[in-house]
Amino acid sequence: MYNRFPSDLHRSACGPEIDGGVSDKFRFFAAHKAEFDTLFIGSSRIYFQISPAIFDRVTRENGMPTHSFNFGIGGMYLPETGYLLEQILKLKPHNLRWVFVEYDDLQTKWSLENQTSRRALYWADWKRVSLLLRKLTDTGTGPPRLPSLTKFRDIVLRQENEKNTRSLLTFYATQFEKNSTNVARAADILDHFLGRDTNERLARYLGEASDGYVTRPNRMSPSQAAVYERTLAATMAQIGTRPLSSYTIEAYRQCAQEVRNIGATPIFLVTPSMTQIDIATENTGLPGVVMAFNNPGTYPELYRSDVRRDGQHLTKSGAEEFTRIVAANFVELAQAGEIN
Repeated sequence: MYNRFPSDLHRSACGPEIDGGVSDKFRFFAAHKAEFDTLFIGSSRIYFQISPAIFDRVTRENGMPTHSFNFGIGGMYLPETGYLLEQILKLKPHNLRWVFVEYDDLQTKWSLENQTSRRALYWADWKRVSLLLRKLTDTGTGPPRLPSLTKFRDIVLRQENEKNTRSLLTFYATQFEKNSTNVARAADILDHFLGRDTNERLARYLGEASDGYVTRPNRMSPSQAAVYERTLAATMAQIGTRPLSSYTIEAYRQCAQEVRNIGATPIFLVTPSMTQIDIATENTGLPGVVMAFNNPGTYPELYRSDVRRDGQHLTKSGAEEFTRIVAANFVELAQAGEIN
């Protein structure tokens, strides 16, 4: 059976074209995989905020040289991240030593406007879809079981918090079926010939240094900054943290195992985002180090309004500072033997 994922691009003359820069970055990494020993993968909070050039400079200056690549993709979260990571590792990048994976909750919602895109389809294998179905029905990560009668009733009748669950269950089951039965193959062939890389297209997704990092220099307006600062103060005043779901932890365990299977080390990275301030990062049960930058008290330089584009993202100068801090922390942990 033909499986519709980007790794077909280096095996087939007519591989599918995945939008958002997925295919472009995949082809580039496949062609240069022997050059990199460090990989960053995640959403726009990786894509626009981790500069491999700066990361490599800091590690080199501290006696631990690296050559890194930014595989951030706008709007990419679990489970897509896990799937794409597996396809990258199937390329057998033998020199890869460290893989930074963005740490955030498993997403069950997919925006309506993007539900018909290939981005919403190519990763929908049973490993990913079954975990989403389990989370939506709250049936745990152990042996398969049916949802409780109460949960089942609420889903069927669209009660309270389950108003959209039935639609999501149908959507993901349909995506899995489409992916398994090779729907839209003809469109994939057409896109192969119409969507080839150009210098302009590569620069758009790979950045000026062809390392996967793209800058976003704009800043918040004064009024936006005022709202941001009030929201930040209110968020910091709240007490307590929230652990990520058992389904999220299971997805990250799968990621970690795939990374370790090729002899590399997984590192989970919590970015300085307003939505991640309350994420618990201790005693996670993950088989890997968690590097967390979601505490404004510890890293105030990453939360000042003058280095923010919005609550989720940093400016160019903020991203450069964030990269330096990540690199310095990485070197410190590695030299202390906490990252193998």
